[in-house]
Amino acid sequence: MLYGIAIAALGLLSTIATSLAIDTYGPISDNVSGIAEIAGMSYIICKRINALDAAKNTTSTIGRGVAINSTALVSLALFGAIVSCASISIVDVLGPKVCFGLLMGVMNP
Repeated sequence: MLYGIAIAALGLLSTIATSLAIDTYGPISDNVSGIAEIAGMSYIICKRINALDAAKNTTSTIGRGVAINSTALVSLALFGAIVSCASISIVDVLGPKVCFGLLMGVMNP
């Protein structure tokens, strides 16, 4: 079970370059919007820029979701690895019910 969580975290972290590239789109879109307002562009251009702003909001949300999910999976995998390497028998993270409960608890907030 822990191996699967580690592989899922690795899969999410392998897309981090794309996620960061998507996140850089937000400030660019904001700058375009500000320049168009200051320059007094026509209604059609402002309408197209509003569509870009909507895309910025979507890409920002996707980037945050990837960051939160990868952090949750990596922290769970690291916690399980520490418990396994230290031979701690009090905390049984390697059990499927406990591991699933931790994962659901991390995703709830």
